[in-house]
Amino acid sequence: MRTRIIWWASLALIGGAAAGITAWSLYVVAHDIYGVPHGLAILTAAVYDGTAMACLYLAGQAVQENRSALGPHLATLGMAAVSVYLNRLHAQHIHGGLGATLLFATPTVALLLIAGLAWSAVRARHRTAAGDTPVTLPRYGMWGWLLATEDAWAATKKRAVTHVTSSASPASPAPQPVNRSASAVLRRTFADMDPADAVRFAHSATPNVPPAELAAELTSYGVHVSPVQVALVLGQTPARITLERDDAPDAPQVKATGRVTKSTAILDASSALGPDAKATAVVEHVRRTTGLQVDEAYVRTVRSRNKPPTVPAQPPLPGTGRGGQGYN
Repeated sequence: MRTRIIWWASLALIGGAAAGITAWSLYVVAHDIYGVPHGLAILTAAVYDGTAMACLYLAGQAVQENRSALGPHLATLGMAAVSVYLNRLHAQHIHGGLGATLLFATPTVALLLIAGLAWSAVRARHRTAAGDTPVTLPRYGMWGWLLATEDAWAATKKRAVTHVTSSASPASPAPQPVNRSASAVLRRTFADMDPADAVRFAHSATPNVPPAELAAELTSYGVHVSPVQVALVLGQTPARITLERDDAPDAPQVKATGRVTKSTAILDASSALGPDAKATAVVEHVRRTTGLQVDEAYVRTVRSRNKPPTVPAQPPLPGTGRGGQGYN
């Protein structure tokens, strides 16, 4: 609270001094050089700096409403340039030279710079809340920039191009707030990792999970790997798959199979992944191998429906039990 009071007091002091010096300078130009009446000359002095401050405010409002602030910024620069030119005329009128020009023009420029920097912080916070993070220079350090200047600039340019091309176009709707859920954070983390490193990272968190389930879990976070690839990365022996080629000399001639149904695909996936595979892994395996979309509830229904029947134990034949007598 105390800091805010000091800030506003300093801004009021600087603004009052800048407005007073600029208004007096513009009044002299209007009244003494161009003969504008006294009352109109006073009003003329308030037009330039007041318009520039209003344009800066409009620029801040445009950014908060996700509109372009180029127009208000250009208007601010135009009004400030006209004000500086008139201050220069005042300096020439009194034969003050460059020193008088700086004395009359610098307060206006300083006030506009302070106001622009203050409102730019508000615009930056608004853009960050909307998910629009501007690209910044990477932190390579002084020696990195000096000893690898070309590589540093090449990497910086690539980063800037990626940021610009991946940003939403002006015609697209306003970006939504950044999703900071656990799944979104893991997706962003895995997106920057090599698939093999992602497999090792996930395995270190859940070392007892089979490759099939680990592959399905990684696929749900955007890392598309198969159970065989997971097993190879972890140094495990993948399940052996036997393929029979139709072009072999002794291969029997068979007709093409019909369209694969969802039930058949689920049973095939369960057979490939093993009886202990979770329904999530079966769903992902079916989608990856056949392109069919099934849900976990349907997977459980099909597996329970096709579960092999339990054969009841046969009672012993009469006379064949322990200590019994057989038939003669």
